[in-house]
Amino acid sequence: MQWSRIRVEMPGSSAQTDASLDIGESGLDSTAEQMHDKFMGSIPHLEEVRHEHWAVVSDLSNSVEASKTMSRDVQPVGEMLSEFGGSMGDREISIPLPSTIPDELIIETGTEGSENLVRLIAPERFGGFIKQFSLNDGDSIVAARWSDGSLVLELN
Repeated sequence: MQWSRIRVEMPGSSAQTDASLDIGESGLDSTAEQMHDKFMGSIPHLEEVRHEHWAVVSDLSNSVEASKTMSRDVQPVGEMLSEFGGSMGDREISIPLPSTIPDELIIETGTEGSENLVRLIAPERFGGFIKQFSLNDGDSIVAARWSDGSLVLELN
């Protein structure tokens, strides 16, 4: 699935902020295998060891990817709002987030079949979370802003 980034408007800034975690060109969609290959590719020696190591990592990566996919189930917007104590008005969704670094929030949208999906990435200094949820039929996000400790998603 192709994700499109939504810029989060921060209070007190005339421009919108495009959050970035500096994790490479593939972003959070990169696999452990891809990141490891980049690392191993910078070692100019030990070709045989590198080849054998790559084979082992490749086998392990497949099981890790399967687990990662299962842990990121898409939930309906109502369930996600219940979990976070959020609310949904006529044309916006408000999600209270205990983020100490809201300027690094990432909102991405995509479609799978007829569903409009949202991926919310909220990094923290020692972790964070990734949530994926589906919007109600006919809804899509047109803008996002940070307001008084909450992420507000404006709907079409």
